[in-house]
Order: sequence, then structure tokens, then C-alpha cells
Amino acid sequence: MEFQSQLSKENNKIPELLVPAGNITVLKYALEYGADAVYLGGKKFNLRSYGSNFTIKELEEAVRYTHKKNKKAYITLNSIIFENELPEFDAYIKSIKDIDFDAYIISDPGLINVIRKYIADADIHMSTQLSTTNHLTVDYYRKSGVKRMNIAREIRYDDLRELIKNSEIEIEVFVHGSLCISYSGRCMLSKYMTGRDANRGECAHSCRWNYYLMEEQRPNLFYNITQESDGTYIYNSRDLCLLPELERLVDTGVSALKIEGRMKTESYVAQTVWVYRKALDLIREGRFDEKSKNSLVSELDKCSHRDYTKGFMFLDSFEELENNEDVKIKQDYKFIGTCLTEFSENGCSEILVKNQFRKGDVIEILEPGLLPRLFTVEEIKIKRKNYEFLTEEANPNDIVLLEGLGNINLFSIIRKKSNNE
Repeated sequence: MEFQSQLSKENNKIPELLVPAGNITVLKYALEYGADAVYLGGKKFNLRSYGSNFTIKELEEAVRYTHKKNKKAYITLNSIIFENELPEFDAYIKSIKDIDFDAYIISDPGLINVIRKYIADADIHMSTQLSTTNHLTVDYYRKSGVKRMNIAREIRYDDLRELIKNSEIEIEVFVHGSLCISYSGRCMLSKYMTGRDANRGECAHSCRWNYYLMEEQRPNLFYNITQESDGTYIYNSRDLCLLPELERLVDTGVSALKIEGRMKTESYVAQTVWVYRKALDLIREGRFDEKSKNSLVSELDKCSHRDYTKGFMFLDSFEELENNEDVKIKQDYKFIGTCLTEFSENGCSEILVKNQFRKGDVIEILEPGLLPRLFTVEEIKIKRKNYEFLTEEANPNDIVLLEGLGNINLFSIIRKKSNNE
């Protein structure tokens, strides 16, 4: 039976679209493509310690830029903190206390008092690392002064509805991105295998690796546990994608919809945010039908991803989550360039090449707020400091002009089908 939204035109509250930003470039793309808020990490105490992240000076710049766009910026401090690190955590909070973050995302409730010691009116958001699945837990943190809870990915839809109905603070849910084989990301596999603790931002993504079987009496004789032609990914998980059910999520009254991916590029973030922003706008207008869903999912397919799943929230059975067959990275499109200079003297934007493309290729241009469009490359002109010359192909880090393309938005994403050689 088709879902009937309970949203009325008088009360069509659309939740915040919360987007990851691993660096200042990605942050700018996220905001341009329609994020309401971004979450970012400094150089310490967050769960993406192998990402580029932000220095204190860069955090200041990021927050200023975000507020200039009338959007919000949240800092993630959701790593596990050991006893010996408490003085360092205290010092770090002191060093960033004058940056006007809109909220602090943590997973250790004991740290609330450390933050409040320096920022008395700080808004606190609790991370999904807490694996919250009921309103009693939400209420416990409400009484501790928490403003928002990010709910565990393992929650069922009906339970989410009841939890939100019985909660008095903001509720946030993940709608897109990587899933972990362990409960809401609390995984020890990486630490046991590599010494890198996933709960402290050092995950080696051991669950994504290809594995073999070795018999005890015959060391170094490896047997391929064939599930794929090139091996078996026995721990590998699918990627979460709740876009087809987005209207049902909005109908719960959820406060924020969160996209995973602070290690992702500006291309991934821009494309994903473009889709979810468009979907939320269509829901607001009452036009989120099957045709638009299918079209938007096809846009998400152009991002690098594993097979999508609706996860625990909407699946009738979890067999899909247990089946790892063909769960590998899919890259049907390549990210081939960004706009380096929006306007040039000859009326043609300069493009910074990310991946190779050639004369004759059909490329696709995605711009903030606009539908993607196709363009056939008929002439490639490489621009050097003091001269220009024609070429048959463009390579990474080239600066090129494409005859006939004209000026495009500074935050354009340029891509092409991977098999379009």
C-alpha cells in the first residue's frame, strides 16, 4: 500500500539536512549544494583521525564561512577518551572555546561538564556511538542538558516513530552512507587486526578486505572462499540509502537527516547533497512520487558506492544485510573535473582536471540547484601560464578550456561514464 504522508501544507516542517565536511573545500561544496548544516572535525578526538580534518585556524574559517551562508556548523568530538587523555581534552576545548560552533557532537556523557566549563551555553548533540534505541535513554540525556540525540542505525521504523513521539528533544538519524558490521559502528576488528582502533578514529576498514581460508596443518596454503570471481568479502556491508523512504522519515517529525562521509571528496558530497536536497524540496511541495524517486536514486548511482540497502529501519528481513555477494565498490562514473575559474576573458570557464578525459567524450555537468546536463567535448585547450595549446586528451592537474561549454558555476562537478573511453 502506498504511503500517505501526514504532512499538511500548514505544518510541512522539513528536517535539517546535515552533511559531512572533511576539509574546507568539501564544506563549501556541501553548503552550495543545499546542506542546512555541516559536521566537521579538528585534529583531535574525532572518529575520522585519518582524514585531513581542520586545524584550529581552519575551524575558525569554516565556522565564519558557514555562518555567512546562514547555515550551521557542528564539531565532532565523539572519540573514546581514556583517563590519561582528559587533561589534553580539557586543553583542546579551552583552545576552541571562542569558536562559535552551533553544537558539539560527543559520545561520552562525562565530557559534557568539560565542555560546559568553558562554554556554559553549549548545545550538546550525542553521537550514534551511544546506540540509542528508546525514548527513556533520550529522556535521560535531556535531563543532562543534551539538545539532540543521533539514534542508532539499528532502530526499526515503527520504533523510531514512537521514540520521536515520546521525546522532548531533537532526534537525528542517518539516511545515507557506509554501514558497519558492528552495532552502530562500535567495532574492534580493525584494532585486533592492525592495532588501529575504530572507536578512536583510526579504522583500517578491515571489514572491506578480501579474505582467504588457511588449513592449520598446511600453513601458507590459502583457499579462496569463492563467493565472487575475485574473492570473498565475508564482513563487507552494503551502503545505507533511505532516499526511497525519505517521505516516511520526514513524517515522523525527525529533526535532522544525516549523511555519512567525512572521508569523501567534494564530488561525492556535492552529488549526494544535490539528491537529498532535491528530494526534501519535492516532499515540501508534495511532489515526491515514484518517478522522482527513481530519477534521484539513479543520480545516487553515479556516486562511488556499494550496493544500497534500506538497512534495519525498513527491511522486512535482514537476509539482505547478511548476503555479501557482489557487495563491492561500484564506480560507473568518474569524477573528472571542477571549475577553477568561473568566468574567463573568452567566456569559457577554466576547468581543473581530476581524471583523464578525451576529445569526443560525452561528459556531464552538475551545478548547484540545476539539473545535470550533457556536453560533448569537441575541443580541449590546455592553458599554461603564458600560452595555450590544443590537445586530444586532458590529464589530472591540467587546466583546460572546453570550446562551447561557456561559463559554469564555480562549484560545478564534472563527471563521465567510466566506460565512455
